[in-house]
Amino acid sequence: MVNRVVFNRLGRVAVYRILLVTTNYWPEPTGISVYTTDFTESLLAAGYQVKVLTSLPHYPWWNIPEEFRHLGEGETLHRGISVLRVKHFVPSKMNILLRIRFEASLWWNLRRTSRKLIKGEFDLVIACIPTVAAGIIGQKISKNLDVLFGLIVQDLSGAGAKQAGLRGGAVISRIAQFVEVKVLKGADSLVVISPAMREIVKKSRVPEKRITQIANYSAKQISIREKSFARAKFDWPLDQFVVIHTGNIGAKQDLENVVRAAEAVSNHPQIKFYLVGHGNQEFRLKTLCKGKKNISVLPAVSEEEYSLLLAAADLLLVNERVSQMEMSLPSKLTSYLFSGRPVIAAVPRDGATWNLLEGVAELVEAGNPKLLAQAIIDLSQNNEKRIELADKGLEFARINLGADIGRKKYLDWVNGLIESKRG
Repeated sequence: MVNRVVFNRLGRVAVYRILLVTTNYWPEPTGISVYTTDFTESLLAAGYQVKVLTSLPHYPWWNIPEEFRHLGEGETLHRGISVLRVKHFVPSKMNILLRIRFEASLWWNLRRTSRKLIKGEFDLVIACIPTVAAGIIGQKISKNLDVLFGLIVQDLSGAGAKQAGLRGGAVISRIAQFVEVKVLKGADSLVVISPAMREIVKKSRVPEKRITQIANYSAKQISIREKSFARAKFDWPLDQFVVIHTGNIGAKQDLENVVRAAEAVSNHPQIKFYLVGHGNQEFRLKTLCKGKKNISVLPAVSEEEYSLLLAAADLLLVNERVSQMEMSLPSKLTSYLFSGRPVIAAVPRDGATWNLLEGVAELVEAGNPKLLAQAIIDLSQNNEKRIELADKGLEFARINLGADIGRKKYLDWVNGLIESKRG
């Protein structure tokens, strides 16, 4: 691959250098990290030099797992990419005070470390939010280095704090929105991942010409596997009707709704729910599930086992809080649709997830466990409908959510920034 180049002050050719500021990166196994990691590796493959300024690996566990304790503050190399990490406070649970302390700790330590960056070291700075700190620091670095600033909007903390149901969320929402608007307006160009997010950004008076919409794509390699083989690997009987939810176990997933749905199908003993993952609501969910025979909370599986986990399902579940109208799209959606398994989504009507999945998944209103339970019962008795949903989901994913499609759109966006600099 030919390197992307610019001319330095001496007129010599130099590789184009990009700094990504994000608080979610490898080895975090889910969420935004999946996309930021794939993004940088795509840039490297296209011939750019890339450096990442990021946090300690903390999501979705909300602690630093023992296996990643060696990835402390300092610089390491991962797959040819320089990764500079900063230490920061990691809350084991989330409320308004801890969220403020978390953001402040990230801001302070990212700022402290970024002071070591020197003018001429990078040609472009890109930040990925929702973490407000990443946006602020990315913008600050771009100004200090006198380079263009690109912004990837995977989520918005202002809307998120209010919609996720955190106590005191309205207060933190106003603070975060005030700061976020400044960051959005300060970007030379930005990416949004859904039409709903585009509308929010436009309301912040960001010029339309600066906004590029790129849907999240399947950054994880998902292979379609036989259900019988997958069930044997997890030691689950074939006569169970298995409903699986994967990913973050947090406030915005509102998985208590799934627990209530499991209670409502207790007279259908063949139906079994598995909530697979980690998050700040994990302990509470385990407590709610204790003593129930048809629902379990299980730890996340490895990336190598993830395709098998999806293959073991009869239904793949997405669940969101009723207020989750304008947030990011769950990263698991692309993997779900590429797995060849049918998807059911209990999400707010006309929200971002509902709009994406309409016509390719079974949709029910969020926050109604009886409605969710009945939809699952109906699908458990209708194999033809499940096959139809699986086929529609896979076709939609192949047309719209392929990795090559998404990566090309991001590279085109970066190239557009480069050309605007040259112009």
